[in-house]
Amino acid sequence: MTALLAGRDAAAYPMDCSHAGALSMINPTTAERRNRYPDCYVPAHALPPRTSPPNLHAESAAICKLSESLAENPGATVRQVLDIAQDLCGAGSAGLSLLHLDQTGAATVRWEAVRGALSAHEATDTPREGSPCGLCLDTGIAILISRPQRVFDQLADKLPSIAEILTIPLYDGGRKPLGTLWVAHHDSQALFNRDDVRIAEQLSAQLTLALRLQEQARDHARAHQRAQQNLLTHDRHEERALFEQTEIANRQALRFKDALIDEAHHRTKNTLQIASNLLAMQARASSLAQVRDALLDNAARLHLLSRVHELLYANANSTQSIFMPQLLQSLGSALGQSSGRTHPHVTLQIECDQIKLPAQDAVALVLLANEAVTNAYKHAFANESAGLIVVALQRTRENALLLRIEDTGHGLASPNGAEGTGLKLIRTFAAQLRGTLEVGGRDIGMGTRVTLTIAAPGSTRTDDHSSRLSLNCLTNR
Repeated sequence: MTALLAGRDAAAYPMDCSHAGALSMINPTTAERRNRYPDCYVPAHALPPRTSPPNLHAESAAICKLSESLAENPGATVRQVLDIAQDLCGAGSAGLSLLHLDQTGAATVRWEAVRGALSAHEATDTPREGSPCGLCLDTGIAILISRPQRVFDQLADKLPSIAEILTIPLYDGGRKPLGTLWVAHHDSQALFNRDDVRIAEQLSAQLTLALRLQEQARDHARAHQRAQQNLLTHDRHEERALFEQTEIANRQALRFKDALIDEAHHRTKNTLQIASNLLAMQARASSLAQVRDALLDNAARLHLLSRVHELLYANANSTQSIFMPQLLQSLGSALGQSSGRTHPHVTLQIECDQIKLPAQDAVALVLLANEAVTNAYKHAFANESAGLIVVALQRTRENALLLRIEDTGHGLASPNGAEGTGLKLIRTFAAQLRGTLEVGGRDIGMGTRVTLTIAAPGSTRTDDHSSRLSLNCLTNR
């Protein structure tokens, strides 16, 4: 392959013994690859000197410029090194080749940065074993290869063709190979000399430093990113811990609030029961029938209110709504125990859809029903006559509430035609519920019907309106 040196006698450029130490570091496999091209290259230090004096002033100015660039912006130094190498060596192209591993783990050489005539081939990859860069790293010294396309097939498609390529190895501080700095002539009349080798090696030192600074900058950026991620993770943990603490405090506050509400309802219920019992005691002690009846009526009302509060704190959702079948069942039981003793032949029947109402509406509705049923007991059934009282709460197809209270007795008319206290209370509760009240006779037979229609959808359903609780409250016989 001596002819491949294109005018340079390979035998005339023996290998410099000063590089024996570098060559001694090459393992046997590397030596075998190097021996594939024994006559393809010459040691760059064996090249003849420049025929004209070197431009030391230009070299000094370029080195100073590179030093400033390394201090200010190491990332831009690579391109500057290649421009200076191309200019000072009079080369047609200059480039930086770096070692990489492909997806299979094989070593490749990438033209990381290229200036000059070969710049169109930047970022191309070639196998390490089939490139001047790999051969340079195998020998461990700067080498010169003439017409490298004749030996390295990977360069055959690189245009313009390369007449000579001067390649300088790059190592990190631990002698780990990084790649090469190379300059190339495309004119067969242009030849590299020993001063070009000296300049290229000086620039390779600056280039290695720039690569090291870039790697340090990347390491710093990665460390900063990791620190930011760790800080973000720590902040998330802190935020989560604070959120959990807040949740625990909120749950404790809600439990305390619920306990206070339950206690308030419990105390209210007890107070109403005590007041109801006191009124009942006074009624029994009174000798006047009118006073006794009034006291017993009020005692019954207070007892009913205490039952409402009992339902309020008995369920978890009771502070918002009351299940009406339970409340009307309590009303029927209370009226059956009180009025049922004086009217043993009257049956009280409760019918209620599965309906929940807000506590305020539930109280007004059940008090209205209490007054209507109490009046029916008092005025509709005289002389211990038998009969039926029906209390029905339903939801219509129009989503309205319909409360119907009717009896089979003689009616609610007072003796003197005046409206009694019970009917006045019924109208008051109907107005509070924003409902339409109708009082009149039954459609069939004797008796009275009280109907309250509430059009406003202020309640919620828990089941289909056809599912109904039916309770017959029979008086004592």
